[in-house]
Amino acid sequence: MSDKLYGKDKFEIAVQSGMQLIPYVGGAMATAYFGSKQEKRFKRIESFYQEIYAEFEGFKEGFKDFQEHNTDAIIAIMEEFNEALEREHTSQKREYFKKYLKNTLINPVTNNFDERKFFLETLGGMSLLECEVLIFLNHNYGSNIRVGAIEKPGINQYAIVGAIGKLKSHGFVQTGQGSMTIGSGLDNMLNEIVSISSFGQVFCKFCLE
Repeated sequence: MSDKLYGKDKFEIAVQSGMQLIPYVGGAMATAYFGSKQEKRFKRIESFYQEIYAEFEGFKEGFKDFQEHNTDAIIAIMEEFNEALEREHTSQKREYFKKYLKNTLINPVTNNFDERKFFLETLGGMSLLECEVLIFLNHNYGSNIRVGAIEKPGINQYAIVGAIGKLKSHGFVQTGQGSMTIGSGLDNMLNEIVSISSFGQVFCKFCLE
C-alpha cells in the first residue's frame, strides 16, 4: 500500500497542526475537533448504508449486474459519492443522495460518466433552497414564473434570486426578461421570467424526484 498523502489528507494534517499551535487550548481543541469530526462522518456513512439496505432490499431486480458498469467509472463515482456523503449533514440532502445512488445502480455508468460526475458534484454543492426552487419549477413546467413570485417563508427574496442564479449557471434553468424598472438592477431580477430547462428536468428526475 502506498504511503503517499493525497490532497485531502495533507489538508487535514495542516489544519490539525495549525489548531495545535493555538496557545494553551490548541492541542485539546484539535483532538476534540478531529475526534468528533471523524465520529460524525463515520456515523453518517454507517446509518446511510443501513437505510439503503432496508430500502433497496426489495428492489434487487431493478439493479443491473456490476459487469454492466464501466468498472473504473463506477469506482470513481462511488469514491466521490462517499466523500460527498461524509460532508452532508442534512437528512433531506441524504434522501437526494439515495435517489442518485438508486438511479446509478439501475442505469449503469458507461459512457455517461461525465454527466453522472457532474450531477454528483452539483448535488453535493447545492443548498436545500436551490433543490426546492428547482423542484418547484419542475412541478410548474411549461409555466412562465416571475422570479419575484417564488417565495418561501423566512427566506429573503434575494436569497431566491441567488439560488436561481446558481441553478442557471449549472444549466438547470433559463431566464427571460419580464417588465423592466429603469435604474433598479435588483428589481429587474425579481421581474425576470424563469423556467426549468430540459437538462434541469433530467437532473430533477435523476436526483431529486
